[in-house]
Amino acid sequence: MRYDAIVIGAGIAGSCIAHFLAENKLKVLVIEKEKIACGASGAAGAFLSPMMGRGRLVDFVNNSLIFALKFYKNIAADLLIDNGALRIVKSVEDRDQFFIDSRNSVLENSILENGVFFKEAGVIEAVKICERLLSNCDVIEKTKANAPKYINNEWIVNDKFSAKILIASIGFYEPILPVWWLNMRGVWGERLKIKPDFKIDHNYMGDVAISATFADGAAAIGATHKRAKNDWEIDQRAKQDLLQKASDLIPQISNVKVLEIKGGMRPASIDYFPIAGNIINAHKTLAEFPEFPRGGHIKENEFSRYKNLFIFSAHGGRGFVTAPLTAKFLRDIILYGKSELKINQNLLNPDRFFLRNFRRNLLLSSHEILAQNKPLEAQNDRQYN
Repeated sequence: MRYDAIVIGAGIAGSCIAHFLAENKLKVLVIEKEKIACGASGAAGAFLSPMMGRGRLVDFVNNSLIFALKFYKNIAADLLIDNGALRIVKSVEDRDQFFIDSRNSVLENSILENGVFFKEAGVIEAVKICERLLSNCDVIEKTKANAPKYINNEWIVNDKFSAKILIASIGFYEPILPVWWLNMRGVWGERLKIKPDFKIDHNYMGDVAISATFADGAAAIGATHKRAKNDWEIDQRAKQDLLQKASDLIPQISNVKVLEIKGGMRPASIDYFPIAGNIINAHKTLAEFPEFPRGGHIKENEFSRYKNLFIFSAHGGRGFVTAPLTAKFLRDIILYGKSELKINQNLLNPDRFFLRNFRRNLLLSSHEILAQNKPLEAQNDRQYN
């Protein structure tokens, strides 16, 4: 079956890029190994929270937040609570710097005695928003995607589906395409679904985040923490740890009824920015520029690339904030080659890791690097998603 684009992965990142492509009247297929938002996205609290501090990452996250709130309100106001968030001061020592950062923020905020209240913040229902975003796409669940083949200017997946454009938007555990040079890491997150016997008017932010209560009276406690390559065991200790930290923000929350606990590993980059762009054919590039790993120079326009093969991943614990804006940006790059959105493409482009990581391998030759890693053409008997 032929499509204009195939997206592998139906978490918040895959759902957003599929939505924006379908918005441009492309026929889009999304292939998901389990169910929509069943992995790290489904385990997320889906908090739409500001980031404190200063710098390019803070600016990117907070501008993404402004975009995300407007985006969700436009397509899914019934799934959104945007009552704001109170960021609690963690310690007296942090108080002065905390308030300086808030005054310099692009987000509207009010300084209170115990913290800063941000008007532009909220929470969204994670699974339902992904389902809404994919409403104009074909979705195949419970299906692994085989390593794709590029034949006659089209990407073939599972020897059954074809498209001109292929986008890998998958999680931390899967060996996503021949991009071993990205060195993505995992960020573990946990979420408690609770049923308080009182109303929570807005989000609270501290060592954990607490959501406002939804229409059904439930709320969420979430935390993203401890970088690791393996899942933590989700047990009573994890639940009590979240409840204890939440009770530091709202004391009466310590005795609430816990309805559900979930956890998942979110893919993240080492510089905390998402990864969005065309994928370099590392094997072909290194074969053409064998001196590159040992200090040889190569210009960006000299990279060999997989045609119409893109990656959209590594949103870490802020996927529901950063995915909408970044997806629209990537959609523009895919369809038009440029975007009018004011985003520095170098901050998102996967090229940044190709340059960085090979410079760290000065003791290895191109031959040694290629021998340790297989090209896409040699992976067609492997499966991933």
